[in-house]
Amino acid sequence: MNDIQLIQSMLSNHKLDKSRDAAIVIPLVREEDQSLSILFEVRAMTLRSQPGEICFPGGRIDLDDVNPLAAACRELCEELGLSHNDFDVLTASALEPIMSPRRGKIYPYVCYIPDPSVISPNQAEVSTTFRVPLSYLLKHPPSEHKTSFHFEFSDDFPFHKIANQSAYKGQKQTMTEHVFEYDGHVIWGLTARLLVSFLAILNEGQDQS
Repeated sequence: MNDIQLIQSMLSNHKLDKSRDAAIVIPLVREEDQSLSILFEVRAMTLRSQPGEICFPGGRIDLDDVNPLAAACRELCEELGLSHNDFDVLTASALEPIMSPRRGKIYPYVCYIPDPSVISPNQAEVSTTFRVPLSYLLKHPPSEHKTSFHFEFSDDFPFHKIANQSAYKGQKQTMTEHVFEYDGHVIWGLTARLLVSFLAILNEGQDQS
């Protein structure tokens, strides 16, 4: 293949595979005392993927979604029984997207639900919801725990043909897992990562004000 224009055309026509990308919503809820809480979902036990785990509303971006924000709003309405008039999106652009090995790129948004009485969870997806005061989360940082992932190569991998072999054999990657605990609920994993990112923005804003 020696035709550079043909290669350029192929690159221009190539469509990025976004079939795994997802969008989620961090929902802020106004309580009766006018304080704010963050709403979390507990996934239905009948779901094949991660039953019973704690998460934010959200899911995969469909081909019919015009952008990640549209997907986030659609999932929020489907999972919590809301209409688009029941909430306000606080930023038109996503917070810093994060990468997930299994789910691709995840776009987080923040919304505000002024009247939580309109929430009616879809029992097929959400077994229950609970709320954690925003003030509590800002004052009680999560515990931190180190986790390691080991890389394993098949026996027929040609290590004898690559440079710096010792740097890759037995290699492991260490990362920090954050764990929030509140009223018997344990929030960790991807949900905790998103929560840490959001709270960091608020703490930074408070320090500058």
